[in-house]
Amino acid sequence: EWNKPMRPFHVIDNIYYVGTAAVSSFLIFTLPGFILTDGGLPDSAKQIEANIKTLGFDIKDVKILLNSHAHFDHAGGLAKLKRDSGAKLIASAADKPILERGRISFGPSATDPFPPVKVDRAVKDGDTVDLGGVTLTAHVTPGHTPGCTDWTMPIVAGGQEHNVIFFCSLTVAGNPLVNNKAYPTIAADYKTSFAKLKKIDADIFLAPHAEQFGLAKKAATLADNEKKKVMNAPNPFIDKTEFHRVVGAMEKDFNTQLAKQQAAGKKD
Repeated sequence: EWNKPMRPFHVIDNIYYVGTAAVSSFLIFTLPGFILTDGGLPDSAKQIEANIKTLGFDIKDVKILLNSHAHFDHAGGLAKLKRDSGAKLIASAADKPILERGRISFGPSATDPFPPVKVDRAVKDGDTVDLGGVTLTAHVTPGHTPGCTDWTMPIVAGGQEHNVIFFCSLTVAGNPLVNNKAYPTIAADYKTSFAKLKKIDADIFLAPHAEQFGLAKKAATLADNEKKKVMNAPNPFIDKTEFHRVVGAMEKDFNTQLAKQQAAGKKD
């Protein structure tokens, strides 16, 4: 289901969507080459490469691969994409050992290994990645994984400045928040990360899973406007409130799940 195909499309400015219908991957155009964010599942790589070709581009022009977090559904295709493109993989220092091992050691994803992939550059919070005049800044927000990384990037579209965030995730997603021996600070890290994201302003919210940012509806709106040749139609991906609204809902769910796990732990 997560690998259901989706036609690639232009999102805004130099950003294109090349992922599946459920799991995101974004292509960022620069003159010296492309930056590609995330690799989907192991079986997604072939589709991502086909989507890049459909857009008229070449996988070998991808110079940099970025990873949001080391789970099989976002890191699974990185090994093939790196091999086929020759690109350098950049990821957080905390997620590097997981990517190179090909398996996370806690949570539901621990049962889903993925092809190990070598990280060429490990980044820490605040580091930047530059290519062709494009600069992305790493915001490490641990919790979902130890090195979960959001990437922000300024763009100009229609004469207006915007701030894009390629979101990692802060969903609990079945993670053990109490007595997690593999990741003892997980609950505290989630709390710190929620506080940190509240200080980031972004009016273009691009998330790793389609349902987290209404991908299907927004893509359909863009396609409909293009088909009808609607001039100066507002881009549905521009929304000043969506990022904080979604993160707020995730924080509320985290607090609920933490309380439940703490209560269950006391009963045990």
